[in-house]
Amino acid sequence: MNSINIPTVSVIIPVYNVKDYVLQAIDSVINQKVKPFEVIIVDDGSTDGSGDIIDANYDQIPFVKIIHTINQGLGQARNEGTMLASGEFIYYFDSDDLLMPDLISDFIKIYKENPCIDVFAFSAESFSDESTSDANIQKDKLPVYKRTIEGVYDTGCNAFVKLSQNGTFFPNAWLYIFKKSLQSDNNLFFKRIIHEDEEFTPRLFLKASLTVITNKKYFKRRVRAGSIMQTSRSEKNIIGYLESINTLVELKNNSTGLCEKYLNVRIRQNIVHIFSILKQSNITLSQSTNESLAKVLKGNTDSLVFIAKYNVFIYKVAKYFLKRIGFIV
Repeated sequence: MNSINIPTVSVIIPVYNVKDYVLQAIDSVINQKVKPFEVIIVDDGSTDGSGDIIDANYDQIPFVKIIHTINQGLGQARNEGTMLASGEFIYYFDSDDLLMPDLISDFIKIYKENPCIDVFAFSAESFSDESTSDANIQKDKLPVYKRTIEGVYDTGCNAFVKLSQNGTFFPNAWLYIFKKSLQSDNNLFFKRIIHEDEEFTPRLFLKASLTVITNKKYFKRRVRAGSIMQTSRSEKNIIGYLESINTLVELKNNSTGLCEKYLNVRIRQNIVHIFSILKQSNITLSQSTNESLAKVLKGNTDSLVFIAKYNVFIYKVAKYFLKRIGFIV
């Protein structure tokens, strides 16, 4: 904390092969109404010239740090940036998206009202990249990240439950500003997997104390054909979900009450993601991945998982009606 009681925020931006978007994305961070304490850009082994673009445009800005690494993946790039961060709070931003200009300034206001804050959760909207065919991604099918609720919660667990009850708990790391000490004191770093947020963010919430939720949108997610989440799926996606499930099972086994129940919901959702990938993609799993999947299924007796294994559509219908009559699904 600095002498005039303003929280310092380190914005960490992993960059990998986004030369067409990186300037617009980083400029939206640099040009905040209130400048971040520091911006750490991690060039994760880009091969399209993104690293050169970053150096040419941001190397002389005093509060910007730039590092270049071999390609290690999004999670490890975030870890690299975190180890260099000296701000009191951390924010992870993606290098092809956009930030509203008032995120940092509004967070400072939130902090002054809640000086013990651990996590600040906000909303986002999606937009289709101009080069993305409307036939592939229609506007009404873009992902929605709207909280629809607001509040201050004494623990991250209570906030997790409330968001889960509302159907608006999103694991995406770019929807949260959080205290760095919460992360470092609890060894909350990213695993080297795809879908790393699925296991990182629940761990973060369950270690957090004061958590503030707002429905205001501060982030704009660009949906483009070449992004991690829009490319064809592979065994790595399955492995990422399996790793996340293992973490969620461990969290569930150490939780009670509604927190335990909603962690079980997230486990089921990750299993359903796996079923969807297997049904939509021509993937042959290795023996070790097949064994890991079998182990997960053996340890899960949720009847909805059984339904999803054979028909994801029927699962969604069953889930809808169970939710309507008050079941935790």
